[in-house]
Amino acid sequence: MKKVLLLALAIGLLVAAPAPAKTVTVDVTNRGFQPGAVTVQVGDSVTWTNKDTVNHQVVCATCTFTSLVLAPGQSHTFVFTKVGKFTTVDPLNKNKKGTVTVTAAPTGVTLTAAPRALTYGHTTAVSGAISTGQANQKVDILAQPCGENAAKVVATATTTTGGAYTYTAQPTLQTNYQARYKPPTGPTITTTALGVSVLPMVTLKRLARNKFSVRVSAAQSFVGKAVAFQRYVTAKRRWTTVKTVFLGTRAAAATPLAGTTVSSVTLRAKLRTGLRVRAVLPPGQTAPCYAAAKSATIRS
Repeated sequence: MKKVLLLALAIGLLVAAPAPAKTVTVDVTNRGFQPGAVTVQVGDSVTWTNKDTVNHQVVCATCTFTSLVLAPGQSHTFVFTKVGKFTTVDPLNKNKKGTVTVTAAPTGVTLTAAPRALTYGHTTAVSGAISTGQANQKVDILAQPCGENAAKVVATATTTTGGAYTYTAQPTLQTNYQARYKPPTGPTITTTALGVSVLPMVTLKRLARNKFSVRVSAAQSFVGKAVAFQRYVTAKRRWTTVKTVFLGTRAAAATPLAGTTVSSVTLRAKLRTGLRVRAVLPPGQTAPCYAAAKSATIRS
């Protein structure tokens, strides 16, 4: 479980998006702007640096900025937020000209899920946003459960303010999710697959003195799988396995989640009363479609 959570934190957010905003540099000299013409995308910056021994200034003749007078070594940066071709001049150097061409940034879409590891029967929020920030856009949610050969569309979300979308998913086993968006212009964008882990629901119950039951609920049978019955040793501050038992009974569960199967076993263990005990289903018994799981702690 710990490894699953660490992996989820490490991966975080999956993106099919344009490259991060960049900064293009232009030298201001006695010969003018070097280079004289640059091309950037919306959201990128241009930095003009005075590389001369006298003062210079940068004025955009066709947009909205005028730099301060730049002494040798000083710079001015401007972020371009609109598509177009813009002319800059240096009024302190015979109005020598330069141009900045700004193109539209390619559309991107993000995808995340919270939580990334959940117990069987619980839900996760699959969400993200399109980079244009537009509302009322359709984003397909694709899912590929463990054992399936390909991802399929399971829902279509509509973007809201800021281009955000969300979908509540209830995976019954390990599932990879993707978001797919077709912008009004340009190619369809599909995110990298994002995995969500599912833990079987393990329930430990005390039936009588030294008698317990273990139930494992999931979308598949765990009959024949080994469960470790453990107690907490206070003096050593660790859990120790009292005995290992094998799940031997399978039954359909009467739950709202269709296809749920319960695998169970009854066990006996001589313990003094009041000890903390739990049941653990290790990763070797749950792979490949489930993560390791354990029950809540109860008293013997």
